[in-house]
Amino acid sequence: MYSIGMKSLALAKTVADLDAQAQDTACLPALVLMESAGLQIFEVWKPELTRHDRLVFLCGSGNNGGDALVVARYAWNAGYTNSLLILLPKKGSVSYQLQCDITKTYGFETLVWEPSQLERVQKELQAATWIVDGLFGTGLSGELRGDVRLLVDLANESQAKKLSVDIPSGLGDEVPVTSLHMHADLTVTMGLEKLAMFHPSSRASCGRIITVNPSFPPFLMEKAPYAALLCERTKASLAPLDSREYKNSRGHVAVFSLSEHYTGAARLAARACYFARAGLVSLYCDREALPIAASEAPSLMVKVYEGHDLPSYDALLVGPGWGDGREVLLKTLMGTGIPMVLDADGIRCYARLLKQGEEVSHGPLILTPHLGELKALCDAFSYPEKVLRSPVSFFATLEELSQRLHATMVVKSSLVHIASETEKVVVIEGLNPSLGVGGSGDVLSGIIAALLAKLKDPVVSALEGALLHQEAGRMARQSCGYYDSEALLAFVGKAVEEAEA
Repeated sequence: MYSIGMKSLALAKTVADLDAQAQDTACLPALVLMESAGLQIFEVWKPELTRHDRLVFLCGSGNNGGDALVVARYAWNAGYTNSLLILLPKKGSVSYQLQCDITKTYGFETLVWEPSQLERVQKELQAATWIVDGLFGTGLSGELRGDVRLLVDLANESQAKKLSVDIPSGLGDEVPVTSLHMHADLTVTMGLEKLAMFHPSSRASCGRIITVNPSFPPFLMEKAPYAALLCERTKASLAPLDSREYKNSRGHVAVFSLSEHYTGAARLAARACYFARAGLVSLYCDREALPIAASEAPSLMVKVYEGHDLPSYDALLVGPGWGDGREVLLKTLMGTGIPMVLDADGIRCYARLLKQGEEVSHGPLILTPHLGELKALCDAFSYPEKVLRSPVSFFATLEELSQRLHATMVVKSSLVHIASETEKVVVIEGLNPSLGVGGSGDVLSGIIAALLAKLKDPVVSALEGALLHQEAGRMARQSCGYYDSEALLAFVGKAVEEAEA
């Protein structure tokens, strides 16, 4: 399903195997790969440099450090000679040692890192224009230890811009993202983008990510397994409505929301349904909230649910502004088998049922949790807290929850992670902090519910809905700068119109 507009996200082992196969199968010497990597990193970085920049290179003793030494040499060759090499004391790989020997012939200013050099290193890092992070690559299996932790800490404290080679040092597939790691402005990664860079708490530490190929042959790249997918599309793709469509054929969404104390969420979610092409929207609310709902939403059919059979709605949106104590009602709604989007209080309600051991049958289901609600779902299955801390366990947990719940999940953070029963996790990186505003999630759930009512496919509805939400956010930011979710609504229809092109 995701063959178009997707890039592979790889595990560290996959990239290590790819490097080994390039040497063994394609007969490419390790030194050739290192030279190619360093040259391409420099070419990406060069437009950012000026002749007077002070460049400090932090070089580990492995191939990552060797790549950084190659970058330093190409920078020197191009006239950027105001540089310092800071090396770790450990003797490294053959290729790394050869790069060290080459740099010695150039006359680079060099020092070996040890605590006795603390004061000088701190001054050098503070005075740097750029710090090149070549300490550790994707092979890191545990948290940074010893004196290197101090070096990374000092680098992070510097106001210098930071370029990480392949991946910021301290990030790894199984390393908790809460552990110390480099915070880069630019990461130039090798061959394939790495899963470890796309945890909600690691992506910002990578800055701008640019992928280069250090001469890995295409016939090997094509066979490399992927652990997840990164969506390259920035805009949704929707078939235009047929000219014969009318309100009954465009989809009827029933929104179960609106307790007396939370009126805004319901209004935003229900109106988002309309902007995302739903033809009819019915809003079910508490009796006490009925006068408020009726006066605030003239386009909606406002009702109170009193246990009667539901009409044949095309989709249900359950939970925004719902409040607590809805477990019995949720079981009833899920039991109808009508396609459902479950959000906010609805997710926490569902988590409580699951924690009590309830087996809740349902039809097609999309859950849209933020990270706090995701944790509530994990708690319902007694998952240990650490399952969300490392990149590998975070992605694996999303896949497992999707399987156990027989649901598609749209996990909201600075990124969007979409997990389903049939596909690998898909990452959408909007990187638009202006969307982090109260009610933005209600707008997203309304968009997805409208698409589910028409498209019937939870996975497609989740993906295209998330892309519509991101595009509306970009439009709103361009037009308004910062905005509230009422203003965001106005751009949903524009995003939908562009998606139909």
